[in-house]
Amino acid sequence: MAARWKGFTAGKGVTLSTVAQLARDGGADLSAIATKHRGGERGDWISPQEAHERAMRLAATAAAKLVTLPEQASDNIDVPAEPRAFSIFEWPVSRFVGEAPAVKYLVDDVIPLGIPGMVSAMGDTGKSFALLELHRRVAFGQSTFAAPIFGGKVIAEGTSVMITSEDDANEVHRRIAALDEKGMRFTEAGQRMIVVPLPSAGGACAFWREDKKKGLIETDDFLRIQDELASIRDLRLVTFDPLASFAHLPLNEDPAAGQFVCTSLSKLATETGATTLVAHHMRKVAKPIETLGDARDAIRGSTALVDGLRLAYAMWPAEEARAKRVCKDLGTDFQPAKVVLGGVVKANGAARRIVSTHVRNAHGLLVDRAAGLGASAPPQDDLRAALVIAVEAAAAAGSPFTKTGASGLFEMRERLPEELRGLAKGKLDLLANQALERGEIVRAAAKGEKIAKWLDAPGGMFAIGLGSFTTGTPRS
Repeated sequence: MAARWKGFTAGKGVTLSTVAQLARDGGADLSAIATKHRGGERGDWISPQEAHERAMRLAATAAAKLVTLPEQASDNIDVPAEPRAFSIFEWPVSRFVGEAPAVKYLVDDVIPLGIPGMVSAMGDTGKSFALLELHRRVAFGQSTFAAPIFGGKVIAEGTSVMITSEDDANEVHRRIAALDEKGMRFTEAGQRMIVVPLPSAGGACAFWREDKKKGLIETDDFLRIQDELASIRDLRLVTFDPLASFAHLPLNEDPAAGQFVCTSLSKLATETGATTLVAHHMRKVAKPIETLGDARDAIRGSTALVDGLRLAYAMWPAEEARAKRVCKDLGTDFQPAKVVLGGVVKANGAARRIVSTHVRNAHGLLVDRAAGLGASAPPQDDLRAALVIAVEAAAAAGSPFTKTGASGLFEMRERLPEELRGLAKGKLDLLANQALERGEIVRAAAKGEKIAKWLDAPGGMFAIGLGSFTTGTPRS
């Protein structure tokens, strides 16, 4: 043991292989190793029991790596030391020199790479099947002529990992067989698509829960999975389906619980560089959902869930009259729940905010059929909803629009989503007036100003009188 420890360099961490081997040897005082790494008396900073639990978790992760994983990192890669405290003086804006890095996307112009997000829909809508197809395209690549998925084209390829607590191995097998008719899973690419059906893999497990002594915690199961995900070099997409099965917390009532989960997902996305999605439910509503704003309001749980994630995509069944028109235009028979609408209802940054039309195919997969509906303009409600979301995002970024003038919607149209940029000035003005009349956006005065001219969503920082302007190029 002493010989293996000599190669350790303080500050660079302990390799997984070293910890795993010491744990397997038995009788090794792993907390003493941690003492050498941290310095000082071990009783000053960690209990022997906690040291043992951490070592066992690392050992379990290392043992799991003995099974071949796609593009797996070497066992000799160091485990990072505990995060050190940051200093505010290390982060002046003068450090950001040169061209700002361009946004990298998983789904072009819709879902960025390396961010935490949510796909929300009512039960039995088809979100899990659609997410599985997204994973297939990420792992196997997307055909040039494939229909869009989640509003765009998949442009990032690599390993995808989906953990589902609702479907067992047999159901996953049936769905994969329906999606992968060419048998790509039997090639080398098949190793890049990992789908874990928890009912057949030991049962559901909590990733986040509340401890009576420690409060809100990430469980050992989550930390172990996080270590495994971090070992995959080309990881592009991770999905937990559904969120409620993994978060044993009162997400519907407690904003702090929702924010805790969102922070954990954000950290996972940052550390792995992969888009990290959770599937979530929407509540049933009395009136049909007509706009992206209505869809956002229907997402179940505390608003902290939507606010705490970088992106939220919602899917909902089309109202019957609209669904019948779509089926007629496409020359297909109408059936209840056959037509589903979807779109981005929240995004921190640029994203296509337009409603996509999906039609269920023979296997039950939702396929984007907007191209088959012709090149007619998007419905008025969809355009207005896109404008409302753009106004809200601009104000939240500290660069609000005005209705007209130098900061007006038309004058600053390059900051608007693509579907709004080509509209005439009169059309944009009409949409803004409609949104104002409906109370979907409001005019607000900035600090020290008497005239209410800045546009914001009700309840936004400018709307409640606390907004502040950012300098430099607007982010939205």
